[in-house]
Amino acid sequence: MAYKAKHVDVGKKNRRRISRKAIAFCAAFVLAVSGAVGGVAAWLTAGDDPVTNTFEPAEVSCEVRETFDEDTGVKTDVRVANTSNIPVYIRVRLVGNQTGPDGAILAGGSFQPPVTQGSHWMRIGDYYYYTVPVAAKTGDDTPETGNLIDSVTLSAGQVLEVLAEAIQSEPDRAVEEAWGVTVDDATGVITGEAMAN
Repeated sequence: MAYKAKHVDVGKKNRRRISRKAIAFCAAFVLAVSGAVGGVAAWLTAGDDPVTNTFEPAEVSCEVRETFDEDTGVKTDVRVANTSNIPVYIRVRLVGNQTGPDGAILAGGSFQPPVTQGSHWMRIGDYYYYTVPVAAKTGDDTPETGNLIDSVTLSAGQVLEVLAEAIQSEPDRAVEEAWGVTVDDATGVITGEAMAN
């Protein structure tokens, strides 16, 4: 009797082992990824109550306040109100012109009105600066500068424009850089024109 050896296919047996290992690895990988995604989703959706943003952006504005009697041509109590929600420095430029009967500005008809220049006002170049910051508007309270002009009488055809500007008072360098003035660090008072570098 001849010996008949049992033939074993080694390649087939190894293929089965590899595919079982691959399946087990893939299953473990899918479970791990699912757990990670679920955990991240749970972490992102869990949390405290929403937080309300209470930041209020700064708003800088001002308004010229004055009384003008058209019958007499008298302008009184010329001042500027801070309508901003932050403290500001204020400056004013006065433009006086003579107009003709048609209302057109006459050449060479400009004039400089008399200025009372009350407390805290300082002239630097073409502008009058209110040297201390004017407090922010709160509710119905709108802080104002003192009078720049107490009273001025305009002749027939004269027009006086009061052009006001405001700038944030903090930091000091904002007004120094924008307007070319110096501010005393200790008091916050505009002291004069900035020195040229």
